[in-house]
Amino acid sequence: MRRLLITCACAIVLAGCATSESTKNYKLELQAGNIPAATERAVKESDLNKEGKPEDLLWSLEAGTMLRYNTLSERSTAMLDGAEDLMKDDDTRNAVASGGQQVAAVLTNDNMLPYSPNVYDTVMLNTYKALNFWQMGDHDNARIEWNRTDDRQRRAAEHFESEIAKQKDEVASSDNSDLVNRSLSSSGAAFDKAGVDVEQWAPYAGYINPASLYLHGLYFLLNGENKADFDKSKSSLERAFALTQNAQVKADLASARKPGKIKPAVWVVFENGMAASKRELRIDLPLFLVTGALNYTGIALPMLQDGVPAYDHIAIGRQQSQHLASMDTIIQGEFKTRFNAILVREIIRATAKTVMQKQLNDQNPWLGLAAAIAQAASTQADLRSWLTLPHDFQLMQVPYPGNNILTLTLPGPETEIEIPLPEEKRSLVVYVRALNTTAPPSIQILPSKAAIRS
Repeated sequence: MRRLLITCACAIVLAGCATSESTKNYKLELQAGNIPAATERAVKESDLNKEGKPEDLLWSLEAGTMLRYNTLSERSTAMLDGAEDLMKDDDTRNAVASGGQQVAAVLTNDNMLPYSPNVYDTVMLNTYKALNFWQMGDHDNARIEWNRTDDRQRRAAEHFESEIAKQKDEVASSDNSDLVNRSLSSSGAAFDKAGVDVEQWAPYAGYINPASLYLHGLYFLLNGENKADFDKSKSSLERAFALTQNAQVKADLASARKPGKIKPAVWVVFENGMAASKRELRIDLPLFLVTGALNYTGIALPMLQDGVPAYDHIAIGRQQSQHLASMDTIIQGEFKTRFNAILVREIIRATAKTVMQKQLNDQNPWLGLAAAIAQAASTQADLRSWLTLPHDFQLMQVPYPGNNILTLTLPGPETEIEIPLPEEKRSLVVYVRALNTTAPPSIQILPSKAAIRS
């Protein structure tokens, strides 16, 4: 009897592991700069079906990013298409998750449920698809993706208003809502003791991603065909400048207002490092039980740790890239808004487990012991996130080089990279992506659609 109960408890625990072995190895491969191995692993873990479409959302995002890093734009787009299909099914997938999954999530943790994308995931997915199509010269599809990106950005604030309302409903519908509210109101002291202050994080206004917004405006500035296109560009660049105060964005906004004055130039967009990720924080919270007793129990919460830049900047001659937007800020802002819901869910789960443990213990001490073991060991935070998003975005513009060779300099032990540009001098974007200093940067050229207007 004892062995059976303990074995069952261990089985539940193992089913809800916070970080898989594949994820650990993937991180190691990225840190070592082993791009081929990391790419192969991400594609494999995306779980392609017979039609070649991914079945795992988070790994398909990783695979789409890594294929893009390898300048395999067509394969990257196909993978991200599959990820977008999975995102469309997200609400349905979570609503119809098997009864066993739902029960296991209550008994263990949220790792038992399918990954639910953040708003910034959806915005970056369409941004990457748009950049892929731009690089491939497929401007019809690039326009579609930029419009989807813009639409997602505009609906972000509405999404979070709805999410906050859902958080309140989740507490009200809990079987132990009064107890949960009492525990929730007493959680502040525990967070202070642990040095946790989520209030320090604030999103950009409207939960906007300024980098995606700027790239949307830049695309229509360089590839605009009519007044409506330039109006789109002007609107996006106005909003991007209000959020970033970046000097180059201001200059581009001036060009959007007078598009006939655009001259051949090179915009260098630098996607730098790796974004904020999650770590586990374990703290003791007071739980108020139906007996009136006050118990302290350990809960596990995800907490953000800062992302890591690959370089402070990159340079073309004496000119250095300047900060455009922080992906960390975008992630932190969303996390702050979602944190209360995460905390509420964990308190509901801990209260339910503790009540169940007491009830089982009253029936049979061995059952109570098994429940206690399962509760302690299965308390794990959901640490899943899109790991290969950047720490920040940087920007600069330089004249089109007379010899059609752009020389990019990486800081540290200085490394120069010569980038051949098209002989026809038309404005273009050189898109530089550096994960870290151990892997060579990925470089793509995004040419403008038509010859430059003079």
